[in-house]
Amino acid sequence: MRKLIIFSLVFATFLILVSCGHREGVSQPDNPSYIWFSGNTDGTVAIIDGNESFKVDLTYINSEGEKVKRDGKTLYEVKPGKHEILVKRNGEVVIHRVLIINPGATKELRVP
Repeated sequence: MRKLIIFSLVFATFLILVSCGHREGVSQPDNPSYIWFSGNTDGTVAIIDGNESFKVDLTYINSEGEKVKRDGKTLYEVKPGKHEILVKRNGEVVIHRVLIINPGATKELRVP
């Protein structure tokens, strides 16, 4: 009987210790990925994964509503993974690529 009581106490202690788990490590949020269009982007539209097309532009609208030329890059955020990208100018396809983009990566597409 005494062995059963000791076994029960040891087992209960074990269950209590195991149930009080502690999570170690660093938790990081998902890093977005980006596509950067460079080169001759005048008059081009892009379609990513068959979604709605958008104008590829190296400008932005400032707080006064004026169009301003950017000195740097215009980045388009996408989820990490495989993406099919079409770039058209005047209805003609100038780029058709499939890219695999890693989390936190930026891929450049140079428009001819």
